[in-house]
Amino acid sequence: MDKLRIRAYNVLFGDAILITVPDRGLNGEVEPRHILIDMGNVLFKGGADQVFKPVMENILDVLDGRPLDLYVMTHEHLDHVQGLLYAECKFHPSGDNALREQLQTRYAWLTASTEEGYYARFPDAEKRHLAFEAAFTEVDSYLEALKASGAAVPGVIEALWVNNNPRKTDCCVDYLRGLAEHTYYVHRDFDPQGKHPFCEASFEIWAPEENTAGYYGELRPVALGVTKPSERRRQKPTLTELTPPSGVDAGAFYNLVDMRRGYVENLLAIDQAANNTSVVFCLEWRGWRLLFAGDAEQLSWQAMHRAGVLGPVHFLKVSHHGSHNGTPDPALLDTILPVSRQDGKPRCALVSTLEGVYNNVPDDATLNLLRDRCDTFYEVHEKALPGGYMDIEFEA
Repeated sequence: MDKLRIRAYNVLFGDAILITVPDRGLNGEVEPRHILIDMGNVLFKGGADQVFKPVMENILDVLDGRPLDLYVMTHEHLDHVQGLLYAECKFHPSGDNALREQLQTRYAWLTASTEEGYYARFPDAEKRHLAFEAAFTEVDSYLEALKASGAAVPGVIEALWVNNNPRKTDCCVDYLRGLAEHTYYVHRDFDPQGKHPFCEASFEIWAPEENTAGYYGELRPVALGVTKPSERRRQKPTLTELTPPSGVDAGAFYNLVDMRRGYVENLLAIDQAANNTSVVFCLEWRGWRLLFAGDAEQLSWQAMHRAGVLGPVHFLKVSHHGSHNGTPDPALLDTILPVSRQDGKPRCALVSTLEGVYNNVPDDATLNLLRDRCDTFYEVHEKALPGGYMDIEFEA
C-alpha cells in the first residue's frame, strides 16, 4: 500500500518539511518524488544552527542519490530560508557549491516578490517596500546604538530584528535562485502545470497575490534619537541625548519621546508584510488534500477568501508557528477544516514552534481551536530532538 509521508524536522523556531510522494507515472510504475519546503530558523533564541547538519544528512539519505524534485521557498524570513546557505558555507567552506552538487534540484518555487525585476513591474509595491526597508534601517540603527550603550535588547525584539534583516535575507534568496535547474516565482495566478515533475499529484496555488502592495500595513512615525555614524571613521550609531526645549514641560516632552519611539510596532508591521507574501499551496494526491500555509497571516487569508480559493483539506500545516494572526478566523476556518465531514477521512494539523521566542507564540487558544477540528494534532517540538523529525503518513 502506497503512503505519502510528511517529515517535519525540528529546526527549533523555524520550518523544514520534506514530503515524499509515491507518484504513478504514465507507464503505471510508482516512483517516490520529494518536495522540500523551506529550511531555516531564527538566528537568536531558537537558532542553534548545528541542527541543520543532521537535517541535511537525513534529507540526502532519503534522496539516496536521486535529485530533489521540488524546493519551495515560502517567504523571505531567515527562519525559513537560511538553512541551505548555512549548510553550504559551514559543511563545505571551500565554497565550491558541493552541497548544490549533492542536493541536485530539478524545480524550485520561490515567492513572487523575490524575482529580479519584480518591483519594476509593480511600482506601488516598490514604493511600500522601500518605505519598509527605510523603517527597518532606522530601527536597526537605534537597536545597534542601544546595544552599544550597554542596554539590553529584549529577546523578543532581537528575534524580530534579526529575522527581518534584509541584508542577511538577500544573501539566502540569491543562493536559492540558483539552486534548481528550473526556477519559478509563484503567486495565485501562477499556473503550475508543467512546472514540476509530478504525474499523479497536483497542486493549487492559493497565495500570495502577485502584487504585494496590499500586504504592507501602516508604519508609525518615530523619533528614535540616533546620531548617524560616520562611514569614513567606521563609527557605530549612538543615541542622541534628548532634552526638552525651553519652556516645554519636561514630563510631557519625555512622554512624547517615548510615544514616538514606536519602533516595535514598525518591526511587527515589517514582519507581517513578509509573512503575507508566503506561498500557500494545496497538494492533492489520491483523494487527500494537504495544505501548506507558510507563515500567511490575516491579510493573506482574507485575500484568499476574496479570490474564492479556500476549500476543505485533510491536513493543515499551521501558519506562523501557531500565532493567533496566522490562523484564519473561525468563519474562514470553517471552509478549510469544517466541523462536519463529508468524506469520512481523518484530519490532522502540524505546528512547528518553540515557546519563548515571540510573545504568545504559540497561542494556546488558537491551538485548542485547531485541535477541536482535527483527529490528530502534531507538535513537532514535543516529540523530536533538535535535528530530529516527526513523520505523518497518508495511505492511499
